[in-house]
Amino acid sequence: MKISNAHLRSFRNHNETVFDFGARVNVLLGENGQGKTNALEALSFLCLTKSFYASADATVMQQQQSFFEIKSVLQSDEGKEFHVRVTYDDVKKEKKFTINGAAVEKFSSVIGMFPVVILSPENSSITFGSPADRRKFIDLVISQSSKSYVEDSMEYRRIVRQRNTILSEAKGRDCSSDIAPWNDMLIRYGSKIINKRNQFLKEFAPYIAQTYLDIVDERETPKIEYAPSIYIQSESTVENISSAMEQKLQKKKNDEMRFQTTLVGPHRDDILFSLNGMSLKHFASQGQHKTFLVALKVAEFFFLKERCNETPIFLLDDVFSELDEYRSKKLLTLAESLGQIFITTTSEKIFGGAEWNNERRKFFIRSGAIDNEMVVA
Repeated sequence: MKISNAHLRSFRNHNETVFDFGARVNVLLGENGQGKTNALEALSFLCLTKSFYASADATVMQQQQSFFEIKSVLQSDEGKEFHVRVTYDDVKKEKKFTINGAAVEKFSSVIGMFPVVILSPENSSITFGSPADRRKFIDLVISQSSKSYVEDSMEYRRIVRQRNTILSEAKGRDCSSDIAPWNDMLIRYGSKIINKRNQFLKEFAPYIAQTYLDIVDERETPKIEYAPSIYIQSESTVENISSAMEQKLQKKKNDEMRFQTTLVGPHRDDILFSLNGMSLKHFASQGQHKTFLVALKVAEFFFLKERCNETPIFLLDDVFSELDEYRSKKLLTLAESLGQIFITTTSEKIFGGAEWNNERRKFFIRSGAIDNEMVVA
């Protein structure tokens, strides 16, 4: 997959910016706060229908405007073109997404069509942060490679919200009859999600082991493990998981009514990272955290490329300032061999005497616009 061009209107600090991208490497240069990350954020809208940075669509709209628009042409590995347009109308509170002129009714159907991997400073929460941050990471990877997982996850979240409402309104009273049908649905969809996560993490483990070795060249053994909220075995089936969920729901029944929230299910899972058998979160240095995160994202790239039968687009936002020179060069060499990449940075030092042409382009961003006098194509 490649992004041929992008047209941003009223998006963040970009009044109207048009990019004509190179087929391999695209470097967005400029001081902090000039609009480099905003451009990558717009590209994430094309691939994921939403920002990788902002939580609400309205927040990416340019100040004193009531809409934003992103237009682009994307090309698949087989050469098929997709004309994509994303708009948001703040007056109507309405977002529209069209592909080749046809409106997309379900935004979730776009996930995985244009696979993308994003590596930014915000991703540090994957290794440093809460279980929710790690669940979000694996859910996005799985969602881009499995349409059914997207639908199951959306339905599961709806069920948890409804179940929590019943528990909250009961205010500690016995609500067994009201919540019973929601228990059945919680088990049905929750067991499928847990089973899919379990399978994914077993399949993903070799990818992280290999990419870590490619980047680090050190004798450190990374490991990624599933820590579900219920006990399961490595080879558990959906039926086994359903039975375990049912038993734990019964056990937690009184606690759920007392705390007025759902205490059982995949929304309580965690994913554990370790190096040489030691917990990454508790024992790793800051440098090891950064390297592990980079390896995770490169592993994600290779996993999606194989499962989607399409080369993902790789967005690297201010990554090299987070790594030492040796590992920066290792990552750059590896990233340039993958596919089309987009890099934001305040300095072009890492690129040395690189030759800029139709394959490799750099754009100087200043005040939400391309500084044409400084562009080297």
